[in-house]
Parts: sequence; C-alpha cells; structure tokens
Amino acid sequence: VVAVLFCGITQAHYTYNNLSEESTKRTKQLFEVLHFLAENFIFSYMGLALFTFQNHIFSPIFIIGAFIAIFIGRAFNIYPLSFLLNLGRRHKIKGNFQHMMMFAGLRGAMAFALAIRDTATYARQMMFTTTLLIVFFTVWVFGGGTTPMLSWLHIRVGVDPDQDQQPCGDSFQVLQGDGTQAEGQSKTKQESAWLFRLWYTFDHNYLKPILTHSGPPLTSTLPAYCGPLASCLTSPQAYEV
Repeated sequence: VVAVLFCGITQAHYTYNNLSEESTKRTKQLFEVLHFLAENFIFSYMGLALFTFQNHIFSPIFIIGAFIAIFIGRAFNIYPLSFLLNLGRRHKIKGNFQHMMMFAGLRGAMAFALAIRDTATYARQMMFTTTLLIVFFTVWVFGGGTTPMLSWLHIRVGVDPDQDQQPCGDSFQVLQGDGTQAEGQSKTKQESAWLFRLWYTFDHNYLKPILTHSGPPLTSTLPAYCGPLASCLTSPQAYEV
C-alpha cells in the first residue's frame, strides 16, 4: 500500500509534467472515475459485511475504548505536528484547519481490509465488528457533518485547486506542474519550511530537468565541466520554456 501511494505521488509530480494538455485532462478524469468506483465498491462491501457476517462480537467496553484511543491518538498527531510545522512557516496552519483535520480525518477502509482478512478467532471477530462500527460512525457522523463543520470553521468550500493558486494566510499551496513562473516559485519558497525549500531547490534544478520536460536546463544549473553530461540529460523541450 505504501509503495503504491509513493508511486502515485511520484507519478503526479514527474510524469504529469510530460503529458500534453489534453492527456493531462483525460488522465485526471480517468483517475477521478477510478476513485469513484473504488470508493463505492469498498463502502458497498462494508455495508454488505455489516449485515451478512454471522459472527459479530459486540463488546461495549472494547468499542468505547477503541473510539477514545483513536480520538486521542489523532489529536496527538494533528496538533503537535501542526505546531512543529508552524515553527518554520511564515503562513501558519491555523487552528480552524487543525480542527478540521481532527474532525474529518477518521474513516477506516484500510483498517476494514486488514480486519476482514482473518476472523477465525473470538478476538479477531470482535476486532472486525469494532472496526466496522468505527468506520460507519465516522462516515455517517463525521462525513455527513463535514460541510457544516467547514462553514462553522469559516473554511472556503467549492474551490478548484487547479484554478485557485493564490496564496493566502488560511490556505495551503500545493506544488504541481512545471513551476516555470518565477513569481510563483519565489512566493512558494518564501512560505515553505527550510527543509522543504532545500528539497524544492534540488528537485527544481536537477531532478525535474532529468525526469521531465520542465525546469531549467541542466546546462544552467550544473558546473561547466559537466556540460556534455548536462546536454545529454536535458530534454530539448526544456530549452523552449
């Protein structure tokens, strides 16, 4: 699962820049369809399992304890990590965003997939039942309350991330595309933590020119004695940007 996740992140960051405008649009639409189908399948499967599984074990103490442990664990992830990230950011992660991440981040499709693999023993059946209840509770209550919570926390909704790229104090800016606009690069680098700025500079100057058609030519970022190698590795399209 982790390998597939990082494969998708890498593909979105690098392969995306090698596609034509039409291919980019169609690829995005294709993955939106696949996402819709996969999401419907997993929740249909969970609904079916809730009423067809014959060996549910309901333990109120374990269920309540699992709920409390999950909420405490998520709080200890969201707020301390946001605090640490804010130490190096000019535009801080505001409290309303932190509360929203705390509220809307609990689902459990992966937990369900792991729990249903083995339900042979009493303990595993109890774990499977508890997992189903947590998933359905978070989907119905937290999922259904997402829009009212966004309004209550004064977070904008209905914003297309591909069109709304104006940085502001209460929004995040996601780096995607070739990053050829100098002003956008400057703002992004200034608003990011130092570790991310270091990675962004290395990625923009060296990795993107090698793996994509975007970014500055390697002939302008590598030392002069690397000229032949830089010319060999740089895409001809990079000189046209």
